[in-house]
Amino acid sequence: MQVGVPTRDKRAAALFADMPGAESLVLAALEGQGRVLVDSPVHPRCGVAAAGDFLYCCGVPGVEARPLLRRAMGVCQDWLIYAPGAWMDVVQSIAPVKLMTRVAYEQHQPEDGHLRSLLKAMPEGASFQPIEGEWFDWCRQAEWSRDFVSLYSDEDYQQHGLGVLLLVNGEAVAGASSYVSYPGGIEVQLQTRDDRQGRGYATLAAAKLILMAHERGLMATWDAANEASAHIAEKLGYVKKGEYQVAVIDK
Repeated sequence: MQVGVPTRDKRAAALFADMPGAESLVLAALEGQGRVLVDSPVHPRCGVAAAGDFLYCCGVPGVEARPLLRRAMGVCQDWLIYAPGAWMDVVQSIAPVKLMTRVAYEQHQPEDGHLRSLLKAMPEGASFQPIEGEWFDWCRQAEWSRDFVSLYSDEDYQQHGLGVLLLVNGEAVAGASSYVSYPGGIEVQLQTRDDRQGRGYATLAAAKLILMAHERGLMATWDAANEASAHIAEKLGYVKKGEYQVAVIDK
């Protein structure tokens, strides 16, 4: 008997309540950009949500927790795993892990006026290009921009995704996009090309994307993987909620 019941019941989101950084990705998983597995379809006590590179473990892990988590993990070894309480023991029974610190932010949105003021620093020769048409395919080909669109088909991105590239003299050097989409919002994915780091390009791309989201009536939520991302978030106007740890398999 296979362990783990797939669900798209929106009520399952309550199992993951108050988890830092989880809300947008769990909602995206329930919408089909990932999956949610629970131990019971009627009265679930624990579950695992998988979206993108993230796994969120919830509830009280019982006897089915380990096989449920293994099913959610599949053959991938690159998960970022949020495993509160006894879940960490379950994770460590599967593979040795090390911990990484991330920063969660409140859903409170930056002010549009502030974002527009940041865009006044656009350098000469710079312009924005929405990620659409041939640019969607271009993002798939370039390693640094692949995650802008990796969780979408072309059609899904047209319907639910949102992104922008920053071009300097016609050359893409940075961008911001929806890592996932969920009802009422997007989770921001940000990247600068390696040879153009440290010039403020990522901040400009993020400011533009957030304004685009707000124009569509969407929230743009943020979760920081490192100090650079945290610095940009606070420069944009996001409010820090707190730090939390995720487990990664120690290879």
